[in-house]
Amino acid sequence: MINLLRHELRVRRGGAIGWALGLGLFCAIYTLIYTVLPDEVRQIDPRALALLNSLGIQTFATYEGFILGTMFNFLPLLVGLFGAMIGIGALAGEEDEGTLELLAALPVSRVQLVLVKALALGISAALVMIFDGLIAAGVFALLDLDTPVTALDMFLTVQSMWLMAFVFLAIGLFLGAYLPNRSVALGVAMAAVFLSFFGDNLAGMAPVLEPLQPFLPHFHFESVVQMLVGDVAWREVGILLAIGAGFIALAVLSFRRRNLTVGAWPWQRPRLAS
Repeated sequence: MINLLRHELRVRRGGAIGWALGLGLFCAIYTLIYTVLPDEVRQIDPRALALLNSLGIQTFATYEGFILGTMFNFLPLLVGLFGAMIGIGALAGEEDEGTLELLAALPVSRVQLVLVKALALGISAALVMIFDGLIAAGVFALLDLDTPVTALDMFLTVQSMWLMAFVFLAIGLFLGAYLPNRSVALGVAMAAVFLSFFGDNLAGMAPVLEPLQPFLPHFHFESVVQMLVGDVAWREVGILLAIGAGFIALAVLSFRRRNLTVGAWPWQRPRLAS
């Protein structure tokens, strides 16, 4: 099991490094943008503009308002895409490449295989968030801005993004085990990420969509990210952890009955004995 975990971490090292650098650059750029933001932009009242207000942007006048409405608004979308892509690659990706059959032949159960992959993905996502948190906090500290936000607040808020990675990597694992191939699973996973993000934002302009918001991960994360300027929304943290755990359980159940290499749709798969 330990050797399998090491293998999973090793094969995903390159992708994790690439995502860490990309997301770190994103965090650094948005932190730096505030220092050169024109006064006329800072004086805009986003609450008077339906589109900006629906995105959760409250003000550009303060650093905390700007960073919550920009970086910490779009970073969950990018992290969700990151989680979905690595989740899809862990099962459907390896099946398409022909390596999943070799792993399934090891003296480990299919349940253990999925759980080890989920653990490796969770660790990889955590390392990416730690790196990006250090980047965001470091750039913030160098700027010495006049704001009640501290470098530690920046670091911890970036760490909360792991919840979005966890939710969508779990969804990716499930889709990779349930759907016939990587392309189909990836398409559905990308749709799920964008539906969660834009569905939550559109509900701000279309009240008829509000009853659907509790089913969207980004809706719950809106409260979590407010830890930058307030308390941690532990209830929402628990909900997101439960969503991720639920999809991992579905991934385990789906992978147990998956007929590897066949690439059939779910209703075509026979139930396996083990």
